[in-house]
Amino acid sequence: MQPHTVIVAFIAVCTAIMLFFMLKRKCLFKGILASVFQGVAALYAVKLLGLVTGVSVAVNWYTLGTAAVLGSPGVVLMLAAQTIFH
Repeated sequence: MQPHTVIVAFIAVCTAIMLFFMLKRKCLFKGILASVFQGVAALYAVKLLGLVTGVSVAVNWYTLGTAAVLGSPGVVLMLAAQTIFH
């Protein structure tokens, strides 16, 4: 199995778990909106801090989508994947 397939499968499982708990607590819209805002803010914070630390994630449609769907854990996942597979 290729590393790309494993990452996509992991993202799909995490998304399903997040949606399950948001539906269970009956806060789907607020939860999704908060997750999107938090993830995109974390992505841009990593990008800005990358100028100082040297660790950065490129901002494109894939990283924005991952940050929007998974939130801050998605940004951490992208940083970990970049460290492991780079």
